[in-house]
Amino acid sequence: MQNELTSGQPPVFQSVRTEAGKARVKAAVAGFQARPGQVQPTAAERIASVKARYDARAIAPGDIDEMFDALVQAGHPVTSPMLLLNSMGKRFRSHLATITGSAYDGVKPLDLIGVAQLQIQRARKQGGNSAGWETFLAFLAPQPQPGGQAPLDHMARVAQQAQARPH
Repeated sequence: MQNELTSGQPPVFQSVRTEAGKARVKAAVAGFQARPGQVQPTAAERIASVKARYDARAIAPGDIDEMFDALVQAGHPVTSPMLLLNSMGKRFRSHLATITGSAYDGVKPLDLIGVAQLQIQRARKQGGNSAGWETFLAFLAPQPQPGGQAPLDHMARVAQQAQARPH
């Protein structure tokens, strides 16, 4: 974007460090947000955007809490996979550690996909139902962005591999 003077007007982005500059930016943003007929992203687009911000292969428990909150705010219903996600967050695990009197390391990143795959394998070996973990694994898969492919197409392959593994 060019910052050229036209008709003697000062540039829009002349200075956002001054109070006047901040006020101009706020006014421009407010004007944009107040436009009638403004296109808002759908809930699915907001949810996909939230999921795209996090790496399910290495996510800190505090980030799990942030992701859960952001998904709820984006309009994701609180479903079984969401509750499972919440149970892996720092708030829940810290609370559980307090109740049981055990120590909890809320800094170490988790591999949520690896956890789900391991639980699916264990359930199958024990003759149990792995459907809940398979649903969780599918939940973790990034959603396709509008006009594009899923950012991590391999997530679908990972879920298929987990289903195809022998008991």
